[in-house]
Amino acid sequence: MSTPKPPASNPAFSLYRQPALLDRTAHRGKRFKRIEGFALAAPMNACFVAVGEWAEVAKEYVIGFVPGSAPDAQGASEMSPVALLGLRERENLFVEADGRWDARYVPGFIRRYPFSYARTGEGQHSVMIDLAYEGLSDTEGELLVQDDGAPAPQLQEMMKFLDAYEQEIERTRLLCARIVELDLLKSVQIDVTLPDGQSLNAGGVNVIDEARLKALPDAAALELLRNGALGLLHAHLISMTNVQGLTQRLGRRM
Repeated sequence: MSTPKPPASNPAFSLYRQPALLDRTAHRGKRFKRIEGFALAAPMNACFVAVGEWAEVAKEYVIGFVPGSAPDAQGASEMSPVALLGLRERENLFVEADGRWDARYVPGFIRRYPFSYARTGEGQHSVMIDLAYEGLSDTEGELLVQDDGAPAPQLQEMMKFLDAYEQEIERTRLLCARIVELDLLKSVQIDVTLPDGQSLNAGGVNVIDEARLKALPDAAALELLRNGALGLLHAHLISMTNVQGLTQRLGRRM
């Protein structure tokens, strides 16, 4: 499994083919249909998941940590949490042949498509849209921008979601930085045995080292307990049991 680039630092990732800032003049009169299928995500074998999603994500997906594209100011690698969607490169085991997402919960990173936020200044974000999205139209769907240049109701709704999601990205960044600071991660290989007996090495991912977590000084452990991080880390650990479910999905597809 190739290591995905964390979407927290790269909003385009693999979904956005022609990302552009939403222009209230150029895009006035444009319409969009809500996404009906997820075929576009079929080649994604992982996607970013924010901490606020972990409780839900852990019920169906494996949560792992992957390094960012560059080290931080102290020389340490930033880490981003991802939901593993497949065990082989360019294969999402949760997207069916007809584009249906075969799971109860769809990660927010996927649900926000074709929109996203792009950082346009210190503390400033602007709406980005994928101009290659097939649901964009001049005649069909929900209006993007009203005649006076203001966001249309559906776009306002999406912007509220993006605002909340951006806050979750920041919360996630802070927690991951603390995890790295406390040296709680270890690298593991995901080796699985398919139903036909074939062995497969799906590559490496970082996970919380339970022994290190249990050995934390009392002050650090209490900090993680009081700020809710300890429960999130346990959700991540529980999610590792979903490797078996991924293996079964791959076996059925093969």
